[in-house]
Amino acid sequence: MDFAMIGGDARHAYLARLLCADGRDARRVNAAPCDVPNVVSAAPEDLPKARNVVLPWPCPDDDGMLARLSPGTRVWLCGPGAPEAFPDGLTVVDLRKDERLQLENAWLTAEGAICAAMNAGCAAMKDCHCLVIGWGRIGRALTELLIGMNARVTVASRSEKGRNGAVERGAECVSTYQIAAALPGKQIIFSTPPVRVLGERELAHADAGALILDLASPPYGVDLDAARALNLRAWREPKLPGRYCPYSAARALFEAIRRAEREGLK
Repeated sequence: MDFAMIGGDARHAYLARLLCADGRDARRVNAAPCDVPNVVSAAPEDLPKARNVVLPWPCPDDDGMLARLSPGTRVWLCGPGAPEAFPDGLTVVDLRKDERLQLENAWLTAEGAICAAMNAGCAAMKDCHCLVIGWGRIGRALTELLIGMNARVTVASRSEKGRNGAVERGAECVSTYQIAAALPGKQIIFSTPPVRVLGERELAHADAGALILDLASPPYGVDLDAARALNLRAWREPKLPGRYCPYSAARALFEAIRRAEREGLK
């Protein structure tokens, strides 16, 4: 077996298909059921035969799965987290260090977040004033997409460099420390930093009909309990690439694997 995908969502099923189309023997192991056709599965007992393993983390039955791998197996770690340690004898390629992959996933996350907001709302983006909190990869992608959809966008960033970058792209800007004052009048709020930026004090300034999407990883950016107490519509949108566009997310992973192979797995 050339590649085994341990666990994962539909993107890893599409990745198996892409690898097979590239002439590899790729199979899913211990993965959740999905509707992707023509994907071959393998039993956990077959893992010692795999020369390469694609490992999203966390994954189901993590300790038992890793212990089955043979010495010399190459593990392609695709996040979002990582094990504290790997068994001896494994070669680990951390795809989280691939900046191009991170940028592509940020764009897919931004697309998925906008889709989720539009499904939950009742207005076109051109009629919305959006607040994007954070100027990381996802914040930049969101801003560019929203500006392209003729939305009015305000970006909250702690750094002057981030605020200047937002203005260059056609957005308004505010310091993250002034979020409370920036919330009134915003129909859609996207929170991207993995730190608490919208607590009870800030959320009290949000409009009653605002949509608040937390796109951050743990410990998350929005106090959902406080939002519910204030009767605000706030929710988390995790793993958007795998849920919103799993084929495109798989393409990004496939190209990252091929880049690493071409570059000698550095």
